[in-house]
Amino acid sequence: MTESLQSSPVAPGADFWRAALDFYARPGAQRALLRLQDEHGGDVMRCLWLLAAARAGRRLGPADLGAFDSATAAPRAEAFRLRIERRRLQGGDPAAYEAAKAAELAAERQTAAAAPDPAAAGAAARSEAAALAKAHLALMQAALDPPLSPAALGELAALAVAPAAAC
Repeated sequence: MTESLQSSPVAPGADFWRAALDFYARPGAQRALLRLQDEHGGDVMRCLWLLAAARAGRRLGPADLGAFDSATAAPRAEAFRLRIERRRLQGGDPAAYEAAKAAELAAERQTAAAAPDPAAAGAAARSEAAALAKAHLALMQAALDPPLSPAALGELAALAVAPAAAC
């Protein structure tokens, strides 16, 4: 997820894709998101969508998360399949590994294109982004095994309010 912000054309999900890249570029984000994925079975794009909605001041509920899951099921399944393939290739042919990494990134971009607009999901909220992020991440917590610690949840929620990284 190291693609340039400037290379994102206007297309379905382009705003969410730019937001996802922005979140991923924040200090500590890559480590926290990959730990979510690798140690807890979490979905990075799902988490980034929740954070983008929090940043946009939207309050989400289980139905909103269900709408995201339904709309993005196919590209997220493809990204998962490609992630397994990329990991299998790690340490082998560098060209094959880079091709697998690019394919996985393309599937994540397709997830962004298929996702509901996080800035329009749910209902407008007056809560601060950090409080919304914690509430949204709590929705995701049930799908994680093992669940995230309170410290890890706080680290992810902080991404909703952290300043953008210099790109």
